[in-house]
Amino acid sequence: MFRQQASAMRKENALSFLSCYRLLKDTPYEFPQDLMVCIRGTKWLRTRLGDYRVPSDCILYGPEWQSIAPITLLPFIDDSDNYYGKVIHEYTKELKSMGVVIDFKDGVDFVAAGLYFPGDPSCITPSNVLALLECFRILLQDRNYSFPDSVRTRISKKWLKTYDGYRPPDQCLLFDSKWGSYLKCTDGPFVDEGFYGSNISSYRKELKAIGVVVDVGNGCPLIASQLDFHLEFSSVVRLYNYLMAFNWEPNCEAAKRIWIPNGSEDGEWVSPGECVLRDKDGLFSSQLQVLEKHYEQQLLVFFSSAFHVKHTPSVDDYCELWKVWEGSGNQLSHADCCKFWVYVLKHWNAKTERTLADSLVKLPVGSDSDGILLSDKQDVFIADDLQLKDLFQRSSSQPIFVWYPERNLPSLPRTKLLEIYRKIGVRTISESVEREEASVVDVAELSQVNLKEILIKKGLVRLILGFLADPVMKMEAERRHEAVRGLLDMTILATNEPLHINYSLSLTSREIVKVKSSRTIRWDREASKFFAVKLDRSCGYKNIIEYATYFSEAISEGLLWENIDYIGALSELIKLGFMVEFNEEAVEFLMKSRNLQIFMEDEDFLASSFPSE
Repeated sequence: MFRQQASAMRKENALSFLSCYRLLKDTPYEFPQDLMVCIRGTKWLRTRLGDYRVPSDCILYGPEWQSIAPITLLPFIDDSDNYYGKVIHEYTKELKSMGVVIDFKDGVDFVAAGLYFPGDPSCITPSNVLALLECFRILLQDRNYSFPDSVRTRISKKWLKTYDGYRPPDQCLLFDSKWGSYLKCTDGPFVDEGFYGSNISSYRKELKAIGVVVDVGNGCPLIASQLDFHLEFSSVVRLYNYLMAFNWEPNCEAAKRIWIPNGSEDGEWVSPGECVLRDKDGLFSSQLQVLEKHYEQQLLVFFSSAFHVKHTPSVDDYCELWKVWEGSGNQLSHADCCKFWVYVLKHWNAKTERTLADSLVKLPVGSDSDGILLSDKQDVFIADDLQLKDLFQRSSSQPIFVWYPERNLPSLPRTKLLEIYRKIGVRTISESVEREEASVVDVAELSQVNLKEILIKKGLVRLILGFLADPVMKMEAERRHEAVRGLLDMTILATNEPLHINYSLSLTSREIVKVKSSRTIRWDREASKFFAVKLDRSCGYKNIIEYATYFSEAISEGLLWENIDYIGALSELIKLGFMVEFNEEAVEFLMKSRNLQIFMEDEDFLASSFPSE
């Protein structure tokens, strides 16, 4: 009968039934078992949701439910004036005995299943959230409990207030003293303790269960995601120090960005490829972001390991810098030019050679100004012939000889720099000029002189070997002998008149530079010929010293064109030897006075070169 009437039971009937139930409960009368099953299993109680439910699926609203109600849809018995009214609460005891949920702790399953956050999370009060966390605490007392997927879906909305606004739990952090060792609570999406009160920290376990990050070592992804929202440099440094402490590395290209401050509260984000840890030479302030200007050493290590920032500019970076210099049209300072080529020399290998050969369009040329000009590589030459260098320097409207430091630097030896120039495509002046005899000279008609009897005497060779053997020259025996052998193997041709030669050099600007040479002595290294006007010693000392000067200069420049710092010293030595006709005893005294000597291998070379002496 009860089951039949339940679906149509009006509120008056329900209240009358509860009144009768109370009266009978206070008597010895026992309800039949089948009636109790019917009462408990029939949907006869109306809820605020507008439906009828069995007692065990209903909740009787009370003060305990006040905080949780705004964020849930729960089956509270309809105690509105339009239905049961407040009188229903007089039957709390009876309803509880029928299975209706009265106490909050007994209805936590309803809360989990009935979560319903409002669209505007700012409507959610601290008491609402704390009540929900208390519900989770009760649920989690069962070690085997886990949130159903439906519940996890509901709690994945933005409802937890952080110092960075409202967020889903899995995008929130819970601040404590361990976090405080690295960060401030405003540095990331930490749950807003000022809003919820300090009691929020007591729900650490429950917050962790719904996805909030509570362990200090697990917050790197969230903290890293906050970097973009910080402009204050001190805050960015704190975040980087935290990420470094827990060995964080970006997991995508979008996360690989580094903050470059401009003052304390402004700056810009740049990619790691635009950065370098250090710029020892101080050349890249306009091309790269140099991190050592802004960050301490420990963070430089972090940027290297996590972001793979280069320790120093690469060869490619230096080439890009050179291109900037090429396009600027400005002169380079000697210091900057030296720094560039010192770096190239330190990193010289086959790959560097190819890179520079392909990248560098212009090269430095020597000039009289304070700065260094850059000229097209095809219009720059190595001065392997100092006589030609002197002629073209006086005649060309623009500098054409490749630059090198005026003083030889230990970090940038001139010979090494010239070798680099050659390998990246710079031509020598001797191979680039076109020459033409200004006056027709029939070389076949010139008299060939016995070089070992007239000019290239044993005393001269001994003097040269002694000079080249000086430790300051850093020239081993094999190189010394090779240099002198070129002198011994050349042909000396005597002429009565100075030799006039026209030289022309074509530049990419279509300018043709023409010069004319006229000298009493000239060493043509390319042709291995030595032209000399016959010396008339009867013409006086001036003629002799002039001849000795030209002779010593020609020999010294031919031997030491790659080491021009020593040409003057060797020239003076040869000049003195010339004045005494390279007498063996005089040469030995001269060498001792200059602290020069030759070694056993040099003596053997001399003996083989002058077997009859």
